[in-house]
Amino acid sequence: MQRLRATEAAALADGHGTSEELERKVRHAAVAARADYIVQAMPAPLRAALELAYFQRRDYRQTAAALDVTEDEARRRLRLGLQLLSTAHDSGTPGAPPGYGGAA
Repeated sequence: MQRLRATEAAALADGHGTSEELERKVRHAAVAARADYIVQAMPAPLRAALELAYFQRRDYRQTAAALDVTEDEARRRLRLGLQLLSTAHDSGTPGAPPGYGGAA
């Protein structure tokens, strides 16, 4: 994050880009870093369900079969994993209405 901010600040000082672009890039990188941390820290069963659903494009039924759990359990794992990931989203998006785009 600090490296990105320093690189972009140098580009801004040279007349390339705007401060708004710099802040947007930094916010985007921060959200990505938080999401990566959340995925790495989440319990293995939730992470496995999300990886099957996202990377292998499996629906909850296929995910349940692959993990040898019930469909209800697969849906629960996917829902909880997505809820955890949603907290990574930057709730301070400029111009967004109050309460938009982040966990409360």
